[in-house]
Amino acid sequence: MTDAIGEMLDDLSHTTTRIQELSEQYGDNPPAGSADDWGAARILRHMSEVEKLYRGRMQLALSQETPYFKSAKLANDPGEGLEFRPELEAFAVERGETISLLMNLALKDWERTGIHDQHGELSVEDITEQLIDHDNAHLAQLVTAFQQ
Repeated sequence: MTDAIGEMLDDLSHTTTRIQELSEQYGDNPPAGSADDWGAARILRHMSEVEKLYRGRMQLALSQETPYFKSAKLANDPGEGLEFRPELEAFAVERGETISLLMNLALKDWERTGIHDQHGELSVEDITEQLIDHDNAHLAQLVTAFQQ
């Protein structure tokens, strides 16, 4: 395993820990948010949805020769009635599945690609980097949600 891949796997595995640390710091019952300003539970639901989407793209790239990745059409659910702890647990399960998939890849598998209609050619490594960037954006958003 290369250093870059090891760092990506570390980043992915530490996201759930960082969210858990936020809940320990600010409490396990963050504000619910609104339709315009997502609360922590809705952010986590979204992160779980994106996790499944990106892992699906990885699986396509690994199982097909240069598959086509459609643009995402995620639900625009305001997240009413969602609870933080169950959403964190659901996200942790999804993230665990992604990490398990990636940890079992041969180096050449990280280079497998598919074609996205907006982003062009994406490798498994590119998709993983996008997922890390997505995590980082929402980790910042979670801090704000907890502080409200």
